[in-house]
Amino acid sequence: MRPHKHWFVTYEKKYGGNALMGNDAPGKFVNIGSIQIKMHDGVVRTLIEVYHVPELKKNHVYVSLIDLKGFSCLVEGEVMQIRGEKKFVLM
Repeated sequence: MRPHKHWFVTYEKKYGGNALMGNDAPGKFVNIGSIQIKMHDGVVRTLIEVYHVPELKKNHVYVSLIDLKGFSCLVEGEVMQIRGEKKFVLM
């Protein structure tokens, strides 16, 4: 989930969902789209199904949703690795 609209490269309306903030207050999903992230090695990756939640103060990644999509996630220090069946998806 991202708070900044200008990060999205695709964008479509998606009303009706909520995300709980750190203080348990609900924040509305406004839209859904994709964003691009430049990795440490210079490769640009695209994340899809990213929710735009304007009330957020920081970006959020839900590891449980990554798991539901069939990927595995490993976090060590400040590095998150997301793997598909046989390859790294994000690192």
